[in-house]
Amino acid sequence: MDQEMKKQFDLWHEADEYQKIVDAVLAIDEKERDYEAVSQLARAYNNLGRYQKAAVQLLSIQEEGKNDYLWHYRMGYSYYYLDRARDAARCFRQALALHPGDEDCADMLRRAMRLSDRQNKSRGRQTKYLKENSQADDSAPGRREAVRFAPELYSREELDRLESFIARRFGRYESVFHELISPDIHVDIAIIAPDEKRNYYTLVTMGMGAHRMNVPDELRRERLDRAEMVICLPPDWKVQEKDEKWYWPMRWLKVMARLPGNENSWLGWGHTVPNGEPFAEGTPFSGILLATPGPDADGGEVACEMDDGSRICFYQMVPVYENEMEFKVANGADLLIERFGEAYSPVMDVTRPDCCAFMSRKKWAKSADEMKELLTNWDGPDGCIATDRITVDGSPVGFMYREEPNSDVPDSGWRFTAGDEDDEYMDDPEKSGIFTLNTICNYDPDILPYLNAPYGTAYFRNDDGAFEIDEEWNPDGDDYESDEPSDDGL
Repeated sequence: MDQEMKKQFDLWHEADEYQKIVDAVLAIDEKERDYEAVSQLARAYNNLGRYQKAAVQLLSIQEEGKNDYLWHYRMGYSYYYLDRARDAARCFRQALALHPGDEDCADMLRRAMRLSDRQNKSRGRQTKYLKENSQADDSAPGRREAVRFAPELYSREELDRLESFIARRFGRYESVFHELISPDIHVDIAIIAPDEKRNYYTLVTMGMGAHRMNVPDELRRERLDRAEMVICLPPDWKVQEKDEKWYWPMRWLKVMARLPGNENSWLGWGHTVPNGEPFAEGTPFSGILLATPGPDADGGEVACEMDDGSRICFYQMVPVYENEMEFKVANGADLLIERFGEAYSPVMDVTRPDCCAFMSRKKWAKSADEMKELLTNWDGPDGCIATDRITVDGSPVGFMYREEPNSDVPDSGWRFTAGDEDDEYMDDPEKSGIFTLNTICNYDPDILPYLNAPYGTAYFRNDDGAFEIDEEWNPDGDDYESDEPSDDGL
């Protein structure tokens, strides 16, 4: 590339006129494009948010760029916004090695390392959640290998039908986030712009449903093994912005699309997936609830029927607070949606109040600093439910029973009460919460010797303060049942 053209490219770059750089480079015959021209094209694509196209260009000149710190920096930049934080960090480290002291490289390296750490923690939580959430057989022959080595794709006919359904159900789209690097499934994102009928952005994945999720055997007839994700954003949301403050919904569409395939499990209505911390600065939400697309979160199914008899189910990604996640796990998705009330909107609103804020207002009888690791040899799900009489008032456990847990959640089946709660108290979901068994052991260590009792067992504390098995308790009857809502999938 001659110096005059490079000077012009620099001027366009400083004026944020990146498309002019793209047009100018693409006007050059591909055989005539040298290293500098391709580098400029990649830089422009990065600045336009077309990270996959930038990565493809940079990989085409990888050998020539191995000693150029700018090549490594730009490659790292593409990887960072393609959610490949570990690869991004590696590139930024190499860029710094070739150009020590570069502040931009150092800054991006720090950001990539933070993102990698968040992804590792989030991936660990999601893996634990899905393993404990699925009854599906992990030994399905060849499933993981097929995903690992050959991307799963829709057929042309399936994609045509899917695109038509999306246009009819959610609106016509003129813009698509295309994915060029697809190691497992090919996930594009259709962007449906606000209009007079729907004054908000609707983003829909296209590609998740090419993979058939490993649903539990008893649900296979329900045809829930194929899905796509939907999220609705305010009309002023900067969907093309690369800052994480704006980009995280797109990132999580891809996270959710790949989660079932990566973990050989499934996602469906009412499931929640935790992030463990707010998704981004300025965002209070730290988890995703899957609901029915549209104004009614439990309004039935939205699905695209396919010619082979399968169907693609669409799920609305509803960002939720940590308190709402905990409430849902303890009480079920239906009750959480009921708490949303008439104020529920499918359009994400980062200013909406936490409908389960009462959980944060509780003053626990024991602080986190007081908690010790008492349950050291437990093998299995460790979730349980306890009333506020124990965790807030500090009363000892007076009655506890173990029911058959719903295997859709990491639930031990144990329920703990003080024994003096009346029906009205027990019927109020705000008066109980979900905890780990170790937490309740800290409130009352006397329960430790009894935790391995089989399902269908109940104990009461007698007048001498010792636990005694309750022979009359009927797990299928109403003698001692609190009528607690059943847990459904996380």
